Amino acid sequence: MAAVRVFTDLVIWQRARAWSKRIFHCTQREPFVRDRRLTEQVNDSSESVMSNIAEGFGRGMQGEFITFLGYALGSLNETQSHLCAAYDRQYLTREEFGELFQEGTEIRKMTVSFLRSMVLEGSGVKHRRRVRSWSEEVWEMYERFTGKPRPELFQKKEAAAPS
Repeated sequence: MAAVRVFTDLVIWQRARAWSKRIFHCTQREPFVRDRRLTEQVNDSSESVMSNIAEGFGRGMQGEFITFLGYALGSLNETQSHLCAAYDRQYLTREEFGELFQEGTEIRKMTVSFLRSMVLEGSGVKHRRRVRSWSEEVWEMYERFTGKPRPELFQKKEAAAPS
C-alpha cells in the first residue's frame, strides 16, 4: 500500500466527502430546502467532518492530527443529530435517513480504528504531551519565583498516599 501523501488519499476523508455531498443533495429538495437553518447546520457539520480530517493531516504533527480527528468525530455526531431532526420533520424518507445515518456510523468506525492505529504501542506516537492543569502551573510558578516548595497543605495527594 502506498504512503498517504495528501489528505485526499485518506479513505476516511473520501468517505466523509461523499457523505457530505449526498447530504447536500438531499437538502436541496423540497421541503428540506425551505428549512434554511437546518439545511445550513447539517451541511456545515457534515462538511466539517472532512475539513477537520484535512486540517489535522495538514498540521504535520501526529498529536495534532489525533486532536482534529476527535473534532471530526464530534462533527459527525452533530450531523447525525441533524439527520434525526430532518427525519422527524419528514424531510428524509426512512430509507434515506437509515442509509445516511449508517454511513455516518461506518465513517465513525473507520475513524476510530484509524485513531487507535496511531496511538497503539509501536504506532509512531512516541511522545504524547501531557496537558498540565492550571493549578499545577500556578504551583510551579510559585516554587520558581519564591524558591520554596509549596506548603505541605497543598502537596499533591499522590505523593501523600502510601504505596
